[in-house]
Amino acid sequence: MLEEINKYDLVITTKAIKTEILEKATQRHQLIKGKIMTKEEYIKSVLPQTDEEGLYFLMKNYNMSYLIAKEYLKNIHIKNEPFTNYYQALVENKLITEKEVMHNRALIIETELDELYKNKIKEINYYKKEEKKYQPKVYEYEDIEDEVAGAVTKIISDLKQVDINDMYLVIPNEEYIDKVDRIFSLYNIPVAKKEEAIYSTLEAQKILKELKKTKNIKKSLEKSNNNDITNRIIEILNKYSFIKDIDNKYIDIIENELKTKRKKSKKHKNIIKVINPEEIESKNKYYYILGFNQNLIPKIYDEEGLVNDELKKENKLFTSIEKTSFEKEKIKNIITTYPNIYLSYKLKDNQNKYYPSSLIEDLNLKVVNEELTLNYSNNYNQLLLGKLLDNYSNYGEKNEKLSILYRTYPDIEYKTYSNKFKGLKERQAMNYLDNKLKLSYSSLNNFYNCSFKYYIENILRLNENENTFQITIGNMFHHILEKIYEKDYDFDTLFTNFVKDIPLTNKETFYLDKLKNILKEDIKVIKMQDSRTLFKDKETEKKITLKIDKNENITFTGIIDKISYCENNLIVTDYKTGSVNTKLENIDSGLNLQLPAYVYLIKEGIKDKKIVGFYFQKLLNNQKMDDNEKPASDLKLEGYTINKENIIEKIDQTYENSEIIKGMKKSKNGFYSYTKLISEEEIDKISDLVNEKIHEAIKSVENGKFDINPKKINKETSCKYCKYKDLCYREDEDIIELKIKPLKEIVGDSNA
Repeated sequence: MLEEINKYDLVITTKAIKTEILEKATQRHQLIKGKIMTKEEYIKSVLPQTDEEGLYFLMKNYNMSYLIAKEYLKNIHIKNEPFTNYYQALVENKLITEKEVMHNRALIIETELDELYKNKIKEINYYKKEEKKYQPKVYEYEDIEDEVAGAVTKIISDLKQVDINDMYLVIPNEEYIDKVDRIFSLYNIPVAKKEEAIYSTLEAQKILKELKKTKNIKKSLEKSNNNDITNRIIEILNKYSFIKDIDNKYIDIIENELKTKRKKSKKHKNIIKVINPEEIESKNKYYYILGFNQNLIPKIYDEEGLVNDELKKENKLFTSIEKTSFEKEKIKNIITTYPNIYLSYKLKDNQNKYYPSSLIEDLNLKVVNEELTLNYSNNYNQLLLGKLLDNYSNYGEKNEKLSILYRTYPDIEYKTYSNKFKGLKERQAMNYLDNKLKLSYSSLNNFYNCSFKYYIENILRLNENENTFQITIGNMFHHILEKIYEKDYDFDTLFTNFVKDIPLTNKETFYLDKLKNILKEDIKVIKMQDSRTLFKDKETEKKITLKIDKNENITFTGIIDKISYCENNLIVTDYKTGSVNTKLENIDSGLNLQLPAYVYLIKEGIKDKKIVGFYFQKLLNNQKMDDNEKPASDLKLEGYTINKENIIEKIDQTYENSEIIKGMKKSKNGFYSYTKLISEEEIDKISDLVNEKIHEAIKSVENGKFDINPKKINKETSCKYCKYKDLCYREDEDIIELKIKPLKEIVGDSNA
């Protein structure tokens, strides 16, 4: 065959035969003189071409949607209005490339070419491969679930002599995806599906939402996490960098591009791949073709789109009837040419009845009414038993498998309910996260309040980015406080710039104006506190990221509102606009870990400094909205200070009756008992405890263990404000009741 091919300067064939030819040439160390193309590649090579600028031109100048403009560009060579008008407009604006291509001799193998494209070739010859006339059996199943399970049992049987890497599951449409994923997992057979569209990722949705809101690419990308998905999105944005004014047409383009582009495929080993029928390409592989039903395989082409059959005829293109006929012949060739083909069809699914493919009769294929093998999966057998019991209970249908299965599983929990989350397989959550685990105080807080909440919010990421007024207040306070130590600090300018693009109700505008005055007073107090300490050097919004156990893919990150330095010592301040437990109780249970997490980050991330104080500072502190002024005592720091008086004096020059730190007071007999002092050893214990809780959370994620385990202290559970309490149906027995455990009981018996 290679000798015959080398007589031509062009070969047009199927993807499968192209692959076969190239493989044989490589094996024999032979060169191929001409070009080998699939039909699609050839058509693209001879048609006029335009790019992204042409697409945007049609959308902008003719008020088209992305999909309509794409359809016109696909058929821009059609000789008929309005195609010719759009073609001429693109030519005049130098947005289309004409292709004057003419081939001398071409060989066409196992495919058909429209007359329009044949005109680009001087001489055409056809080659039809010798047909082997294989006649595989066709397996009939009652419904789609039985059909998928039948394919699994066939695969399990074949695995005795076939490498799993040579197995391919062939499905006609998306309807099968969820069924394949669920049922194959019950048999512990791994399946690699096509990667999801970028559009469906949380990263894309965040960026797209911000783009629609701000029409600003830079601001939109600030919402990203700078991961592989972000890089794919940037690739798409770069294709349209010629568009300077971000308008609705631009957003329409980006939204649709995100829907058509998929995440980069991973290279899988020892796993069954899912493909479309046209991707069958090797005689040495095993193909399990599902959905061998009428209207599914072979595909039926309808007369749809902008170019009807009459127009196709005028332009020497195949009609929908002709394309359907060619599709039928193509599938026939696959079935009769490839030796390792398994075929199956269903009679119904949850909504529709189906008929066997007409090719069964055309090729005289034998239909087998296959009985499902019940040996391979207890999980699937019990699922099937439940379905059969439903049919018996609701309709009186008694299937012969019902008795066999019921005798096998007499203790099946039929019509019972358990809210228990059984967890995931080991490493399944990590695989879902691309083996990259990013932890922070907030994610740890979710995990230890309830690990199922962590699973929902931080693994599945079902949370929506809420933009409540309370969050706006917090963001505004932090944004301005971050800048107060800068040389060009200007409160009013910062405030105006922050709120100008935020949609607010009249009520919110009124309260925000009040809060503006409160924050001004807060800053005056903070500046007063700064004047009474020797910790003069400030760093705000300090981000520290640690690699856990030197693992590049597992990190713990925190952003600290303010760090104040003096010599080789530092103190931490975390601003709060809402309520917070400042006593650091129950940290050994993973609760109230914010300041302890900062202690850990600093000890591990800033090793040349010692932490000698860590505090919350409540900025709203039960402030009445009609009071702009409040006593400075309301803004006193609440937390823990090193138990060394020479350092305390540098932190707070008023420490004997402190104007800065809440509860800091000294008498002639020493510090009062309520003064919160802490030793270096106790700080080390806090850091070690956080490290322990981080590793405990990592282990749980790696093992797929996410129990429904909300915590309860003093009659109040962590479910109280949980957004996901309608998902877990938690029972009283799920709640873990904790007694209040003070910090001094956890880390030692000093003055803490």
